[in-house]
Formats: sequence, structure tokens, C-alpha cells
Amino acid sequence: MELLNIAIVEDERSHAEVISDYIEKWAAERKMKCRIFLFSDAESFLFEWEENQAWDVLFLDIQMPGIDGMKLARTIREQDSRTAIVFATGITDYMQEGYEVAALHYLVKPVDASKVSACMERVMKDYREKTEEQFFLLEAEDVTNGAPGERKTIKISAKEILYIESFAHDTELHTGQGVYRVREGIGTWQKRLADNGFAGSHRSYLVNLLYVLRVEKKEVVLDTGELLPLSRRNQKEFNAAFIQYYSRYPKEK
Repeated sequence: MELLNIAIVEDERSHAEVISDYIEKWAAERKMKCRIFLFSDAESFLFEWEENQAWDVLFLDIQMPGIDGMKLARTIREQDSRTAIVFATGITDYMQEGYEVAALHYLVKPVDASKVSACMERVMKDYREKTEEQFFLLEAEDVTNGAPGERKTIKISAKEILYIESFAHDTELHTGQGVYRVREGIGTWQKRLADNGFAGSHRSYLVNLLYVLRVEKKEVVLDTGELLPLSRRNQKEFNAAFIQYYSRYPKEK
């Protein structure tokens, strides 16, 4: 049975409960399982977000005191491009801004069961497309700024990882959103990502071939401009993997 983790951030409790009830009705009809959590303001949700980012859907009220729903969505999108964002609002003046944060849907208040059901159908379509990718739920330390940070739960897909760097028994996952340190060795990641287009350029580096711009004699150049070491021992195998990976795509005519 599929499981969705859903947060409703709404300062009016009655509105939040209505949306929650409609989601539960939709889920029961489709034999889905949803865990729904209600937050009365953006600040309380962000406090939870710092500890746990394993959310699938966020229903955000746009007009809230303090941090409004649009500002909250921008904060989320700085770190997470995966979670579906749905706005619940009494006005439609924010449609253009919604595009900026890749909002999946708008619910115009007062909402009814049919509108929420249609919204959840879109959510599920988007969710299933994304879960065709391989996702990992990890306890990780955010070391994006080069300094140790708090450990938190993150949900990350294989496609989001640019490369993995080994540090003894730990590894750092380099992504477009940040760098996360996990207490797992590179051997574990080699097994997990064997069928996801990754290859080892060095005993301490596992590289996502999707982001490789070119392979040089002693370095691998990524689309980001980063240079990763290519050892003599790994050179032949890495080059073969790189060629094989891109041979899957049709050549330009």
C-alpha cells in the first residue's frame, strides 16, 4: 500500500480540518494510506522541517500571519525540489508567484470534496512519476557550508546526487541543493546505485554519469565545472561506463 506524508499549514483550524477530512475520504476510496499533520503557522512547520524533510505533499495557506505560505514555499524550494506544493487561498492573485515555486495545484477557498479529490489525483500522478526514480530516506548531517551541522532525516533520489565522496566509514552526498554526510561507506552506495548510472572514478569517488561533461586523462569534469580525480586504476572502466551510458541515447542527425 502506498503511503503519503502530508502537512497542512493553515492558521484557521476549521479550514485545515476540512481539507484533512476530504483527503482521508479520498484515500479511503482509493485504498491509500496517508499520514496527515496539521500546523497552525509556517514557523511551527519549519521547526519540524529542520528535523524531518520526508514530506510528500504540503498544503499551504498563502495568507498567514508571520511567514506567509508563499515565503514558506520559497524556503522549502531552496532545499527541496521534490515535494508537491498545493496552495489553499481565498484569492488567485498569487498564480504567477506559484509558478516560481513549482506549485502543483491551487485550491480556492471554500474548498469542497470534489476539488480536493481532483487535486489529490494530480498529486498521485506526480508522486508516481517521481517514485519511478530510486529514493533513499537517510539520517544525514548537512555540511553544505563546510562546517558540521545538525543531523536530520532527508529524502533524496539517485538522480539528485552529483557524486559521492568517501571519508573513512562516512560518505558525503553532493547534490544541487547541498552536501550531506551519512554514516555509510562507499561500498554500500556502490551496491545501491549499481543500476542507476554511477561509476567509480577513484576509490573515494562515485560519480553520477548523468552530470559528466567530459573525461580527461586524470580528471572527470562535471557540468557544474567541478573537477574530480580519475585514477589510473579506474580510468579504463570509467571511460567504458561513460561511453555505454550515453550510447543509450539516439544520436543527433
